[in-house]
Amino acid sequence: MATKHIQKEIEDKAAKTRNAREAAAAPDASDRDKADLKLMEQDLQAARQKSKRSGGAKDTATAPTAGNSKKAMDRKLDAALEDSFPGSDPVSFVQAAPTEKEEDDAENAGSRPRPRDKTPDR
Repeated sequence: MATKHIQKEIEDKAAKTRNAREAAAAPDASDRDKADLKLMEQDLQAARQKSKRSGGAKDTATAPTAGNSKKAMDRKLDAALEDSFPGSDPVSFVQAAPTEKEEDDAENAGSRPRPRDKTPDR
């Protein structure tokens, strides 16, 4: 029962999105028509994600076939691998905390007396 309801909701939102797309593509379309299209597309996407999360109805417009899903997954994995190459660690902008000796040296460097000239006083 719930899956039929979700499927019907997706179909209704898909039809509304098609109508909004036609209205936004019209030569006399207003900014509001274009904004409505964006909202409809987001609403449709949310319904599709809700359906996937709940394990409910499949969206027939985007559902992969059984033989097609493995190839699609392989393409996605290959793309992710290419995007992550080279696999070296990125350069870190964080520096290690100084040790006690380094802190002491840094503090003493500013408080050391300056060496005097070795010229005799007159």
